[in-house]
Amino acid sequence: MRNTTSNKKGKKPKSLEKKILSNIDLLHPYVKQRLKVGEYMGILPRNMYKPNGIIDEVILKIYENNVNNDIDPYQLQLMMFTLANKRLFELFESEKWHKDSISIKILLEEELKLLEEKFTIDADFDYIMNEELDDISYHQDKEESHLLQSDEIQQNVTDFLELKENIFYKNQVKQDTLRKMYRVLPLQTSNVMDLYVLGKLNFQEIATILDEDIVEIKNIISFVKENFKKHLL
Repeated sequence: MRNTTSNKKGKKPKSLEKKILSNIDLLHPYVKQRLKVGEYMGILPRNMYKPNGIIDEVILKIYENNVNNDIDPYQLQLMMFTLANKRLFELFESEKWHKDSISIKILLEEELKLLEEKFTIDADFDYIMNEELDDISYHQDKEESHLLQSDEIQQNVTDFLELKENIFYKNQVKQDTLRKMYRVLPLQTSNVMDLYVLGKLNFQEIATILDEDIVEIKNIISFVKENFKKHLL
């Protein structure tokens, strides 16, 4: 657990707004990554939900709950992550009906690739020539770009796995292996990892946010860490 200290004599306490803003730097990467996971798994429509939108809902909830201005920053951080996790869970549940329709679209696109046709499928499942696609909305990133892609995230992963930076950053094969391993993690397992690696939360904090046993959280993180290292070292 983190140590909390009282304000120095004469130092003005932070306002609730400043305390909220100080937590966003850690909350934003976590929310952004969970949305990417939902998109990759076909649960969420691409680019429909934005991290800032989810975080705005969290902040609104805090004010609606009349959180006291003198709340401890540490307790506020746990509250913000808990609210974000709950909202993301609700979102995944309400939007999971998209999964089947998006999966069908992917299958159709894969069949077209196998036939080596110079066609793609638009949003209405109509066939159109690739050369006719001028709108940027048609040019989706490759799946590799949707997960664990930013330098900040890779640095966090490097620290977590205790890898040498020069070995990981300069080795595309290892980076691809990491992404493939991450993609096959069960949804809740990757959530634990994102809270730990991106949110920089400890075992007890994650257990509190997810309402899980701390031993289970420790086991999940230890299992993933050892198996990832086994394939990357």
